Amino acid sequence: MQEFSVVVAYDDPLKRLGIKAMLEAPKDMKFKLYEDISDLENTRKVIVNNQPDFIVIDATLNSNKSGIELAKYTRLHSRKTRIIIMAFTLEDWLIKELKTLEIKWILYKAETVQNITKCAGRAIQNKPYVSKLFRESWWKEEGNPIPSVSDKSYQQLSKTEVKILNQVALGKTNKEIALDLFKSEKTIKNHRQNICKKLQITGSNALFKYTMRLKDIYH
Repeated sequence: MQEFSVVVAYDDPLKRLGIKAMLEAPKDMKFKLYEDISDLENTRKVIVNNQPDFIVIDATLNSNKSGIELAKYTRLHSRKTRIIIMAFTLEDWLIKELKTLEIKWILYKAETVQNITKCAGRAIQNKPYVSKLFRESWWKEEGNPIPSVSDKSYQQLSKTEVKILNQVALGKTNKEIALDLFKSEKTIKNHRQNICKKLQITGSNALFKYTMRLKDIYH
């Protein structure tokens, strides 16, 4: 069984112990936690010297934005380290920072052991995960560029497909849409193919051209 090294960046030692216990619970995954994480400076040294597989960070470390600063430091000094952020709320500034850093694993602090291990499992597979409580607030767009329209083909689309179509209208790539919706690029590509089938459109940049036509007609 492969072992994964983990840094837990919490200033409260009891919280660190709690997360450690949660990560030790699953029998099909093995994690090695660094024990000597006592302060931010020490944590930075471990990141640089050991290049851990994962780091679990409290978004409000030290009751300020130190958690995000540590995430930025980790991204800069250890590209292989997968960053898991834990928070009680996702404020607009935090969502913006996490999207900029392309962080794909976000957990609600009061999650159950089952959800935390599910997040860890998806992180191992490099598949995104976001706690259910945060999903709607994560997908807050700067306004949907496509209005609800009367086109029958358009009305066949699922809620997820409509979200993807709105993101296409904003000029986003499959990778950017996948990060925003916490899905894989392959899943987004499959969705786009299904949308094209439902809309009966083909060709290069067909979806983007379709969204532009809708905006011209209905705006």
